[in-house]
Amino acid sequence: MGKKDNGEGATSGMIYVFDKELAWVPARLVSQDGDNAVVSIPTYADEAAILTDGGKAAKSWREEKISLKNYPGKQFPLQNIKGGKLVEVQDMVDLPFLHEAAILFNLKARHIKALPYTRTGDIVIAVNPYQWLTDIYTEKVQLKYAQKLVWEHSEGDARRGVEPHVYETSALSYKGLAVDGMNQSILVSGESGAGKTETVKICMNHIASVQRGPKDAGGANKVVQRVVESNPLLEAFGNAKTRRNDNSSRFGKYIQLQFDREEGGLAVGERVPSTKLAGSKCEVYLLEKSRIVGHEAAEGTFHIFYQICAAKDSDKAQIWSGLKGMMPRNFKYVGDAGNRKIDGHSDGDHYYLTCEALALIDIKGEKLMTLMRAITTVMQLGQLGFGPRFGDAEKGSINTKNELSDLADLIGIPDKDLELAMTERTMITRGETFKVPLKPDDAKDACDAFAKEIYAKTFLWLVREINAATCAEDNYEGGRGADYGTIGLLDIFGFESFPVNGFEQLCINYANEKLQQKFTRDIFQTVQEEYKFEGIALDDIRFDDNSDVLDLIEGRGGLLAMLNEECVRPKGNDKEFVHKAANGNKTSQCLIKDRLMGPMDF
Repeated sequence: MGKKDNGEGATSGMIYVFDKELAWVPARLVSQDGDNAVVSIPTYADEAAILTDGGKAAKSWREEKISLKNYPGKQFPLQNIKGGKLVEVQDMVDLPFLHEAAILFNLKARHIKALPYTRTGDIVIAVNPYQWLTDIYTEKVQLKYAQKLVWEHSEGDARRGVEPHVYETSALSYKGLAVDGMNQSILVSGESGAGKTETVKICMNHIASVQRGPKDAGGANKVVQRVVESNPLLEAFGNAKTRRNDNSSRFGKYIQLQFDREEGGLAVGERVPSTKLAGSKCEVYLLEKSRIVGHEAAEGTFHIFYQICAAKDSDKAQIWSGLKGMMPRNFKYVGDAGNRKIDGHSDGDHYYLTCEALALIDIKGEKLMTLMRAITTVMQLGQLGFGPRFGDAEKGSINTKNELSDLADLIGIPDKDLELAMTERTMITRGETFKVPLKPDDAKDACDAFAKEIYAKTFLWLVREINAATCAEDNYEGGRGADYGTIGLLDIFGFESFPVNGFEQLCINYANEKLQQKFTRDIFQTVQEEYKFEGIALDDIRFDDNSDVLDLIEGRGGLLAMLNEECVRPKGNDKEFVHKAANGNKTSQCLIKDRLMGPMDF
């Protein structure tokens, strides 16, 4: 796929070939006979030279025989070369030859130059530099994109005069709402560790800056401050360290920024949109509760647990006297913190920053202590150990009496009542109530489930408190009932694949597959509508999508339907679910089950 061009790649024999480790590597076509070819592949001392010299700085060349049978259209993708060098462009629709290899090498060339952003039409692609590039996020740069894309009038595509940046996405979304009067949505997608959450924060901060206008030298008002400061709060309670990301969002969120339409439009005599940020609302999805009771050795639980443990003993004693002297490694659910630093701050620093952010939404004093005690209760639940009651393996009891007493003291109930609640279940049949003892393992599972539910409920309570403090309906001076315009920002965890994947990974990846399907269809539909509007004849476009994956997950007889069925079956179990899923979807190319896998794996 590509545009007509006099690119040297078409005449010089400079191509790309598959590589197991690097995906694609540049090469030179030596000869070709039907589906078979001989290519010459360069070896470099410096990886960056691959992108700058078109093969001139290669240490050596090796010839290799290659079959074209597995290449798209049985053709090698051509390099974009001009003047003997690989072409680098700001907008990849300008590449003479547009294909996967060209996209990857263009992104790589810009990444090496510390240019993390690249356009593909209306889409901005961000490559996580894993460092803070301070010079491209200054107030001066924010103003530049607002001036060029919002406040100035220009014919054609105003972006042509500026370097690709996420600020253009935020600026154009504000312009679309303030000038064109259309609600906007910004979708940030990518795999785990791609930098989605940071991108959403950058967008929010820029929108908050743009909405003040070019002549407003004053600071943000209280509502705007609360909106911006809600991000660190959600991170403290909803983010955790993973193998790929020290500050990974372990929940999905949709933030809806609310704007006062009554102040919208253009100011008299000036082309300055005056739509003001009035508030925000946040919806959350699928908090990773399993992380509360266990995580991989190189990972961590939610940041707030480490923050509480890192607070001063005098402050910990106000939460609960049993916290004094306790470190993360003393709590089984938490584990050793190691040398943790996020954004240059220690966990102790972050605890007090979190408390300051909580105070902004009026969570302070005894209300703050109640919140921290709820989190501490979760940690203390992990200290309980279970064993057989007087040697009876059918009846469980708590065998860590000191930890039981500490937990009872923390939540304010007698030890005996707490132990019975943790080791028995209550059953009601036809008006009769009776107690059924739990086996030790079942009691431990119930304890873990209780801890997860306490944390999940606490997290949802915090989200409601944030919404109550930031929503325009309750906090904006314009009053209730106003017609609020919106800019929505979706930040959802990226695709995940671990050695062992559970229900949460299924839900995470299902959400990503749905978003990918929407993205693919919207892009192709937009192109088709544009051609139709321009009166250009267009053949039927066929494109690969992920409908086969979605059919496996959500279709009739798919994984979700079978999982629901197995959950309501009295003797439903994991092994039977896997067996039914594999047998019921034998014809699917997306479900793999072979004899080398265990009975619980597919």
